[in-house]
Amino acid sequence: MGPLYFWLLEIVFISASSLIVSASPQSYYYNGYAQSVPWTGVVPSYVSIDNFGNCQAYDRPLVGRCVRYVDCISALQSVPQVTPLLCPSSWPNQLVCCPHGGYLIPEPRISKSEEACSNAYPRARHKRRRRRRNTTSNKDQVELVEPIIQKRNQSDNFLVGGRLTMDNEHPYMCALGCPSRTNRWIHSHGSSKRRYTFNCGCVMISPRFAITAAHCANIGGESPSVALIGGVELNSARGQLIEILQITKHPNFDEETLTNDLAVVKLARRSHKPVACLWNQESLPESPLTALGYGQTKFAGPHSNELLQILLYPLNNQQCQRYLQNDDKLVHGLGSGQLCAGDYSGKMDTCQGDSGGPLLLHQHMRHQHHRIPYVVGLTSFGGACATGEPGVYVRISHYLQWIEQQNSYLVK
Repeated sequence: MGPLYFWLLEIVFISASSLIVSASPQSYYYNGYAQSVPWTGVVPSYVSIDNFGNCQAYDRPLVGRCVRYVDCISALQSVPQVTPLLCPSSWPNQLVCCPHGGYLIPEPRISKSEEACSNAYPRARHKRRRRRRNTTSNKDQVELVEPIIQKRNQSDNFLVGGRLTMDNEHPYMCALGCPSRTNRWIHSHGSSKRRYTFNCGCVMISPRFAITAAHCANIGGESPSVALIGGVELNSARGQLIEILQITKHPNFDEETLTNDLAVVKLARRSHKPVACLWNQESLPESPLTALGYGQTKFAGPHSNELLQILLYPLNNQQCQRYLQNDDKLVHGLGSGQLCAGDYSGKMDTCQGDSGGPLLLHQHMRHQHHRIPYVVGLTSFGGACATGEPGVYVRISHYLQWIEQQNSYLVK
């Protein structure tokens, strides 16, 4: 009873149960029932199927799920005594209504981004229990070995709604820079190094790739040439400064409306810094989001050399439209690849220079003692800073497939 036997049975079954013309050209057979016309894709009246693929037969006591015939063990074992009930499908992936418990459950498909996230943040082990003998008693005692968790002091330094980040708090944060045209060199301790001007943010999603806003690929007629990685102070000796090899903008990016404002940055060499994960769900939990950036600390004000972070809250399309209905970039409303986020008090906001920086959702995963950063958006555009209007961000989940297609980088 090897694979060849079941393969032959499948051919016999498909041949017997497909639509065939009988002696009368007006008669057709489907699942052993005569029909006057060929099946056109309408579910037969003796089987019902819901939106989740569950099926129920009316001619027999059968409740199950539509699965591939080769995965329905009960159907393979009951041929030829019982004719399986077909579900609407096309050859060669013929589906049958298979009773619950009688079919193989395929392994869930893991996307490249999920695989990359699992590799970057491996699942922590459970708490270990060990037994030790009590010298004063004959009974064994169970000692719970707890992991050591170090507490960090939160910074109390706030700058125009933004809090200064701590060292290594966001090591996946990066900034895109070009050689400075003025004050070109930094002199320190008898040596000199090149000074860079950083106009946009980015976020590392793999050792050699980052994502940013597409309009950051060319600012003032010049493309960024380096990425400073680590969320460190700009033009400092800390962090990793790596040359940019290529910036790939989304093919449907519109410079006027800033729709599809997304680009992938390929570095000349790998970074050793941790990476952030990509959020793969269209909906967002009702939780605060963290925006990062080196942008201006007030409208038309100076840039920050140190990384700042603020807390924002996602808004639905109706709420966003009320604020931004007069924005010329949103004449057709908020697109499916965009999301809104803002601060209800109007005191915190992203500003010029924060473009391309990440909008993060931090989640505690089961059996994890640290938070996993998920990139849900990238700063795209907005009105005047901290005026109560929300900002518009690139919705990462909408572009997940395109990001993963860029040279299959997520598993490298």
